Amino acid sequence: MDDKEGSKRHKPRRRPLIPRSGEGKAFFLSLILLVILLVMLIMEYVPRAARFEVGKPSTETIISSRDFSVADEETTEKARDTERQRIKSLFIDEDAQAAAVSSLGDYFNKARILAGQEGSLEGRMAQLKQPGDPELDGQVLEYLLTSSDEDSRLLYTAAVELLSAAMSDPVAYDNLDKVREDIKAEAEDLRLDERMRVDAAGLTTAFTKVNTAYSAATINRDMEATAGAVQPVYVHYTVGQKIVDRGELITPLTLTLLGEAGSLSPVGTYQQVLGIGLLLLALYAASLLFFRRFRPKMARNWRIVAMICLVFLVFCLLCRLFAVFADENIMWGYLIPLAMVGLTLATLLDHLVALFVVAMGGIMAGLILKGNFYLVITVLLGGIVGVLLVTHIRHRERLVRAGAELSLAVAGISMITASLIKGLSFIAVAGALGLGNGVMSTLLTLGSFPVLERISGITTPMHLLELASPDHPLMRELITEAPGTYSHSVIVGNLADAAAREIGADALLARVGSYYHDIGKIKRSAFFVENQPRGFDGHKKLKPNLSALIITAHVKEGVDLAGEYHLPEEVTEIIRQHHGTSLIRYFYARALQEGDKTGAVSESRFRYQGEKPQSKEAAVVMLADAIEATAKSLDKPTPVKLDQLTRSLIKERLDDGQLSDSQLTLGDLDKITKAFVRILSAMHHERLEYPTLVKGEGMP
Repeated sequence: MDDKEGSKRHKPRRRPLIPRSGEGKAFFLSLILLVILLVMLIMEYVPRAARFEVGKPSTETIISSRDFSVADEETTEKARDTERQRIKSLFIDEDAQAAAVSSLGDYFNKARILAGQEGSLEGRMAQLKQPGDPELDGQVLEYLLTSSDEDSRLLYTAAVELLSAAMSDPVAYDNLDKVREDIKAEAEDLRLDERMRVDAAGLTTAFTKVNTAYSAATINRDMEATAGAVQPVYVHYTVGQKIVDRGELITPLTLTLLGEAGSLSPVGTYQQVLGIGLLLLALYAASLLFFRRFRPKMARNWRIVAMICLVFLVFCLLCRLFAVFADENIMWGYLIPLAMVGLTLATLLDHLVALFVVAMGGIMAGLILKGNFYLVITVLLGGIVGVLLVTHIRHRERLVRAGAELSLAVAGISMITASLIKGLSFIAVAGALGLGNGVMSTLLTLGSFPVLERISGITTPMHLLELASPDHPLMRELITEAPGTYSHSVIVGNLADAAAREIGADALLARVGSYYHDIGKIKRSAFFVENQPRGFDGHKKLKPNLSALIITAHVKEGVDLAGEYHLPEEVTEIIRQHHGTSLIRYFYARALQEGDKTGAVSESRFRYQGEKPQSKEAAVVMLADAIEATAKSLDKPTPVKLDQLTRSLIKERLDDGQLSDSQLTLGDLDKITKAFVRILSAMHHERLEYPTLVKGEGMP
């Protein structure tokens, strides 16, 4: 193997700029916000130029004036990479790579022998397709048999290099396809012609085999766990020790050392800047403590943290903008929209988080406004009112009403604080600006919802209610293409809603998930019984296994449609999980009947290839879907029959392991059963037989 090419493939992994874990990303984003705010305030108070820059030579020699230690991130990461490689090697079967390369060599020898023989090309290609040989494209086989010796050696060398590189890393059952895709990508970088690159990739993927008994996820987890156990490497400096010499290039570590030594600040004392920096760090530490103690799930969800940081940053930028104008005319300060922060976060998250962020915003406003007491009080009270006015908002109209109330409240607060400063005319203008503040905050909140929902992954009740409307494009398509499925979905929604309320789950999410759970049936609606015209059976002439494929495909097609129409992740998960891995009993039974003639029947071919319900809402939709469909088949359903049927189906799903990941308890299942029976009994109640009126003699 070429040393140059080998070194190119085995470059040491660089530490990723953005952490991979959710909590790491959240911390990274919060640090970015902290840095931005620090820069903003430092520029506000003390504009200055940096003394040292990475990549440029130092203009002076710096001697440490105290003892300190700094974590050497680069060396630490190298040590962790070494541990990752060590752990990885423990999982790999070293003989597997040698065996794969040997098999490839034997296959090439066989091909070259056949290439030198006489006979038709088709016959020789057939000899390369003997049992036990890998499955290769006909184009590759033809090239092996017709290429020159030199081209064959080039192809063999390229394939061996690709194969050796691929199998030097873990190749497990759960990442085999990804490894083969990576091989194709690596082959594109080979300095060969297009035909040879394609053939090299085809040969390599065919001979790539699993080289470990463990899953890739397990190996990666152990590698990261071992790497995480490596203690950070610290660089220690003592008083009088030289940190950097004049003319020496500044590295990131050197800059960190200079910062720790206090040598980055300009010569002189900037007490105010120091105080602001310490205050921001204290606020940041308080924020970390608050979220980790009171909202740990949010602290680990980087998307929610990104949303909070974005809202707070937008507020700080607007505050800075209006503060510039307030330096000329204090009236501009009444437009600082902290109420927008309270209104937005209280609607998307909860009141406690919103109040905390509003408090942080009030302190930031005080720093940006340079301590203008009356404006700070106005801004802070406006933010608090914005939080308090949000109560169970499920419609945008309710948010607009809350915005109107907020506008009046901020106007009143502005007038009160203005009365402490100047005369009546000033009070009137302050009230008008406060009213405009409330309107602006409401419009910013309404306008930002689509963006913030996409960033945070939060699905608001308002968005769910919009999805529940029959006017939604996907609902209209379902009504038009599969009206029977739509009717079924509405009933499932009623059942799921009632059951979710009983167990304390999200009833609105369960209902909306029910409406969309079968949207995949739009693609082949005629193959589902609820959409079939009377007397038509689309499966009559099909084999049971083909019918099962058509039925199971609606789950994947539903997920695809959900992505196409940008449905929320929670709804998409319900679509993906509403059948779990359950058995398609009808076609399985048909297959068993035909199996007497055709042989054994694999049950796995008649199971859905989806995912078991991971939430209470998804499990409720699964059960409601099964109950609604089965209840239709009952002859003269009574509450007793419906209760027996419901308990039987729930027990069946429970025994089949479909509810093992759903977090439902036996108590929840009992409540779900009662809710289902109550709704189904009302739907299938006995109806009175209306008498036929026969007009008698003399009747008008």
